[in-house]
Amino acid sequence: MTEKMDNKIYFSDVFNVKHSIIEKYGALDISLVCDNPAFVDPFLIFANPKYKNLHDFIIEYLKFLRNLSLQEQGQDLDSGAFNHYYKFPEVKQVWLGYSVAGNAGLGLGKDFALSLYKNLHKIFSKFGDENITESSHLEKLCLVEDGVGVDKISDFTLNLIKKFLLEYTQRFANKNLDKKQLSEFSIRKVEFNLNKGIWSDGRFTLPFLEIEGKKQFVLLVPKEILTKEDTWISKNDFLENDSAVFSAIPNDELRAKINKYFYDNLQIKLNKKKQLEKDYSKKSRTNAMLKTVWEYPEVIDYYIKSKEQKKGDALKSHIADPESINFFFDATSIQKEFVSQTFKKLSSFDDCVARIDFFKKTLESNSKDLYLKGKPLQENQLRLMFKNVTYGSLFDYNSEVNNGRGPIDFTISYGSQDKTGLELKRASNSKLKKNLLNQGRVYQEDSNLKHVIKVIFFFSDEELERVNRILKEVNKLVDNREIFLVDCRKKKSGSNV
Repeated sequence: MTEKMDNKIYFSDVFNVKHSIIEKYGALDISLVCDNPAFVDPFLIFANPKYKNLHDFIIEYLKFLRNLSLQEQGQDLDSGAFNHYYKFPEVKQVWLGYSVAGNAGLGLGKDFALSLYKNLHKIFSKFGDENITESSHLEKLCLVEDGVGVDKISDFTLNLIKKFLLEYTQRFANKNLDKKQLSEFSIRKVEFNLNKGIWSDGRFTLPFLEIEGKKQFVLLVPKEILTKEDTWISKNDFLENDSAVFSAIPNDELRAKINKYFYDNLQIKLNKKKQLEKDYSKKSRTNAMLKTVWEYPEVIDYYIKSKEQKKGDALKSHIADPESINFFFDATSIQKEFVSQTFKKLSSFDDCVARIDFFKKTLESNSKDLYLKGKPLQENQLRLMFKNVTYGSLFDYNSEVNNGRGPIDFTISYGSQDKTGLELKRASNSKLKKNLLNQGRVYQEDSNLKHVIKVIFFFSDEELERVNRILKEVNKLVDNREIFLVDCRKKKSGSNV
């Protein structure tokens, strides 16, 4: 689709189809400006009977990889086989993740593939043949490997269910979109033949965008397999519930052995009386838990069994609410504001300040949506939200531009002579004072910026006190021009005020 996308953010806007039609189909109406902060959770595929065939294939493919790993006895595969079976690109066409600029994330990379190969040979050598859990689960990998989080699990799952997503999107497009919005694409590694051990390619007719002169297809994803923050089976949840996991082991003798091994591997520290004692800090418990898993891998299966027993809860509460994924900013409102106003000469600074003002008002009136699992949004998530209100501007909003001193969140420009910098910071940021004192000056020198605007978000009374104290110490004032404060504290509903 090559027409200009002014003020158009979501799939429904860009492809001129009613949002309600996409909702009825069950897909997420994705933002096509930047990534939507959501991920595919393979547990939701397992828990929903509708997707049984998809989950079965994921497990069969991993069993194939396990057999390959055992056959090679952990020795390095030749590069051709390794690339064919273990390495996959990011499926960026779903527009999921935390990329603020466009939809290109980091992808899986070689490290993920090596982790998978190594663990299928060692700790997961019985993958697919477990007798404790109801089923096998890909998320096992994230429980023992550093750096394998929700994004990597989601990317790998997307590659394995890619054929389903291609057919799912093609079916919707053929029924609801104009033929001019569609194009035929040849797609690599679409379907795997378990008997022959070969991935085959396919051709599909799909909706497309033209990005940097090239056609890029777009894929829709069912909302009911998306999670907002972490997978149902996750490392954080596993490590934070060691006592509950051990208690779920029914064999008394085994439970006692595992508890003792865990206790023996807790670190030793000096207490206030200079006496040696066991360290029960989070770091010490985490290290002991990981050592225990390598000695007794069945601990993982008992943890997973406890999560399987609550799969009804996952389907009720773990699925991401679409409204909290892309926030559905009415970005057209700000365009109307600009049309109704006249400026002698609109600058990048004017444009940015007006958009921040709109952003501030929107967040402060929707503060209940700024928390995930009771925790405030992180800076990268707030930047992602702001990206939505920059769309359709006459000015170029570049994300995380790095000119040698670290990336600035946004550079707003119209040519080289009119440039403004923008930094979005949480009030809890440990480097906030240093940033207010020095970083703006550094960016101005390195990037020829006329102004550097700071937007500071506070989520509690304590954070407000902290930021006011810091502003006083650095002799700066909130002026809603170069320094903004955004009140993200949860507000009472109108009926309770």
